[in-house]
Amino acid sequence: MDMNPNICHDRKIVFVHNPKVAGTSLRDWLGFDEVWNHGFPTTNTPVECWNDYRVIVAVRDPIDRALSGYRFMTREKYVGSFRSRYPDLPTWDPLTFFRKMFNEQIFVVPPQFKYTMHMHSNKAPDYLIRFENMDLSQLAQDLDIQKPLPRENANPQTEVVDIAEDLYVALIDHYKVDYLLFGYRPVPYRDFMRSQEKAAAA
Repeated sequence: MDMNPNICHDRKIVFVHNPKVAGTSLRDWLGFDEVWNHGFPTTNTPVECWNDYRVIVAVRDPIDRALSGYRFMTREKYVGSFRSRYPDLPTWDPLTFFRKMFNEQIFVVPPQFKYTMHMHSNKAPDYLIRFENMDLSQLAQDLDIQKPLPRENANPQTEVVDIAEDLYVALIDHYKVDYLLFGYRPVPYRDFMRSQEKAAAA
C-alpha cells in the first residue's frame, strides 16, 4: 500500500501538491487531511494510480511562484521545518535563498514540470489548474464539490523583492521547461520590477 497522503483510493483521485500554488487550500477543498507531501509523482505515486485515477495538478507563473516561496520562507513568523535547518533563514537575500535551496533542497520551488509527469507513464494530468484564474468549475462538477475554495497560507504579494537582474535571468533559465510547457512568458527585467512596485503601491 502506498503512503502518499495525496491519493484517495475511494474516490480514485491523485492530488499533486506543487509548492506555493495554493496547494494547502486545494487539499482542504478536495477533502484531504492535514498531512503534506511535496514529493514528485514518479517517486511517490504508483504508476497504476497515475494511469487509472484522476490526476490533479496546479501550476503558476514560475517567477511569481519562486518569489512567493522566498517571501513565505524568509518571514520572521515562518516556523516550518526549514527554519530549524537554517536558523538564519529570515536574513537571507534572494541570491542566498535560491543558491542554497536549489543546491541543497530539491522540494523547495523546484521546476513545476516534475509535478506534472510520471516517468513511467505517458499520461498527462487530467486537470491542470492555473493559479492565476483558479478555475475549478469542471473539477467541482466532476467530483460533486459545492463548497468554495478556502484561502489557506495566503501570503500578501505586496512586498517588493529586490532581485538583481542576473538572478532574474538565472531563474528564467532554471524554469525554462516550465515556460515551454505551460504557456507562461517571462517579461523584461525592468517590466517585472515595475510590476512588483505597482502591486506594492496598490
